Amino acid sequence: MISYKSNSKIIIFCPPKKVTGGPEALHQLSNKLYELKYDNVFMHYVPQRANAKAKNYDIYKTKEIKSFEDSSDHILIIPESMTFLIKKFPKSQKIIWWLSVDFYKILMDYRIRKQNFFTKLFYKQDDKEYHFENLPNVFQWAQSYRSSVYLKDHNIPESQIDYVCDYINPIFLDKNQAIKKDLSNKTILYNPKKGKKEIAELIKNSPELTWIPIQNMNAGQIKDLMAKSLLYVDFGENPGRDKMLRESVSQDCCIISGKNGSSTYYEDLMIPDEYKFDFSSEKIPAILNKIKYVLNNYPSHFPYFQTYKNVVLNEEAVFEEKLKEIFR
Repeated sequence: MISYKSNSKIIIFCPPKKVTGGPEALHQLSNKLYELKYDNVFMHYVPQRANAKAKNYDIYKTKEIKSFEDSSDHILIIPESMTFLIKKFPKSQKIIWWLSVDFYKILMDYRIRKQNFFTKLFYKQDDKEYHFENLPNVFQWAQSYRSSVYLKDHNIPESQIDYVCDYINPIFLDKNQAIKKDLSNKTILYNPKKGKKEIAELIKNSPELTWIPIQNMNAGQIKDLMAKSLLYVDFGENPGRDKMLRESVSQDCCIISGKNGSSTYYEDLMIPDEYKFDFSSEKIPAILNKIKYVLNNYPSHFPYFQTYKNVVLNEEAVFEEKLKEIFR
């Protein structure tokens, strides 16, 4: 169990200048801890850069710290992409926040190959990586159900895993917003950075449909676009609970997705299985038929997404309660 004291520093490690789901979650964490009246909360950017905090995150309150002592009173929150730092601070309490299992595996493989390369050329490199050893002051946060499955598969007991999920940008959580759909709007939204091959195949096989990529937009513009649209399609890898999937359902979009990563699990993407597809070229006609059916019958489909929407709208409150429990 984390031991939080009045003199403890909570130090959140984060890559600089990145504008993706993981860094946003880390900045949200800082902001929420300040809202809960924890004053000694700091961002520590690795590697350090000038103006390391991306402007997109100016809405989140943060303070940066450049250096700090290794102390048993301190609590370091380290994303899974930086597990190589776990053993660098043996005295400090450390939390690994598993925001992206896939990203972890890619980076871990790269670091091990790099280590082996230098070992062959020069001298044996010390293994600085964390390999799920049973260390007394290392704790685990799973951002998704899928992350918790991954941790248990690596012999982390369920009793040592806290479920800590971030929440979508507050601009999507306006409780006074009245969403009115134009049922004649048959455009299909998608993220061009995800599931590129699958989406390209679907677009090629549906010249009669209009696909709109969500790109080069700020959060407000994305929200407005989603509020006017009926359907969001996602066949990405989804290494954690995906932000854009959650944003889309908050704006009453129906969803058609693949069965990759966290989308495999109902606990992470709470939509009926009939809207999820194992993508293959043979299934393209069935996927496109489903897309058209949803677009043409939106009012009868969206009620099946209300459970997921309710969970998404409540995530900030759940996040807050979990932090109170951990840092009590």
